[in-house]
Amino acid sequence: MTRSQQPPPAQAALSRFDRAHGCLAGVALGDALGRASEFMTRDQIRERFGWLTDFAAPSPMHPGVGDPLGSITDDTTQTLLIARVLIEGRPLTPERVAAALVAWARDRDGLNNPYLGPSTRRALGRLMAGASPRETGGQGATNGSAMRVAAIGIAHETDFDAVLADVVASGIPTHDTRNGHQAAAAAALAVAAAMRPGSGIDDVVAAAQDGARRGRMLGQWSWATPLDTRIDLAVRLVRESASLEGALQALYDYVGVGLDPAESVASAIGVVVAARGEPMPAILAGINLGGDTDTIASLAGGICGAMRGPREIDARQLAIVESVNHLDLAGIARDLVGGEA
Repeated sequence: MTRSQQPPPAQAALSRFDRAHGCLAGVALGDALGRASEFMTRDQIRERFGWLTDFAAPSPMHPGVGDPLGSITDDTTQTLLIARVLIEGRPLTPERVAAALVAWARDRDGLNNPYLGPSTRRALGRLMAGASPRETGGQGATNGSAMRVAAIGIAHETDFDAVLADVVASGIPTHDTRNGHQAAAAAALAVAAAMRPGSGIDDVVAAAQDGARRGRMLGQWSWATPLDTRIDLAVRLVRESASLEGALQALYDYVGVGLDPAESVASAIGVVVAARGEPMPAILAGINLGGDTDTIASLAGGICGAMRGPREIDARQLAIVESVNHLDLAGIARDLVGGEA
């Protein structure tokens, strides 16, 4: 590991609670800030916002255009849903996850919820009709499972086998495919690595690649571009770039920013590297990257938040997110780590 990839000295002093809180804060703020630029091109973002740094209304075509500034989307709500299932007690099972997803959907306008992704919407329709959660996820090959697994990485930061088991259980109802599982395992193992004191960016990258390789062996067959090698490409492009702007353009042009995990999840890891593990630079890079900006910024923000803690998350913006969405992220983080402070 090069000196530039070593964690800063203060990072080692962070408690497990600090890391969990920082992770959830990064997830929520990246999601809420990225809502404004979701599925816009880089040129459209520049034309509308310049360099986006704060909450803004999305385009009139966005399904959540009328929501208050600071509103979160399904990235955070489903992340916290998994967190609450974990807090209620292990083991995590497809049945418990499916029941929580159905209850969440019914509480939020059912299948009319504008923030439901295509794979989750399809699976939820079958779950709500009474299908077994072990039969509903066979077409889910997008990043919808990866976006919600941060709490699994928090809960099992020292046990990668436990991370993988819970990732699969959480993904089976909606994303029980090789592509879905490789994406979710990469995201959760990256968070688990970031939670460990002394971990650097290279450790996070290696954990994400390990998760991709292991996850791709599980679930129903689907086309799955090897995410571990796509992460290699993302990291190489970032490290060969002379500037942050150049790095983001390279990710946009050559890795991609769409719903396929080989694009959005790989680019999120690239953003972590480009931001040198710093939460706010990662979140801002993610929301200005283009494409699935809320998911990319949420993934990158969660990983970097776990590495650096909540003090490096913008306090004013985070307070707005918690107020608008009635969240207590510190309380959820404390419950996830067993009451540690």
